[in-house]
Amino acid sequence: MEKDEEPNILTSLMKNLVPAGVLSWALAMLTATYLGYASNVDAAFISSLVTTVLASYGISRVEQVKKKDQNVKIDKNKDNTNV
Repeated sequence: MEKDEEPNILTSLMKNLVPAGVLSWALAMLTATYLGYASNVDAAFISSLVTTVLASYGISRVEQVKKKDQNVKIDKNKDNTNV
C-alpha cells in the first residue's frame, strides 16, 4: 500500500467529529430553547442543521403512506343534489 492510499487518521477523525459536534450543539440549543433557557434563537435554522447532519449520516425521515379504506365505495353515477 502506498503512502497516498493510506487513510489519514486526522482527516477521518475530523470527518466524523465535526458533524457529531454540530449535531450535539444543535440538539442542546433546541433543548435549551424549548425549556426556556435560551431566547431569540431561530429554531428553524437549528432544526435544519439537525436534519442536514442526520442526512449526512444517512438517516432520513420516511413518510408513511396511508392506505385508503377499501370498504368505502363512492357511487360516481349518483346525483349529489339534495331533493
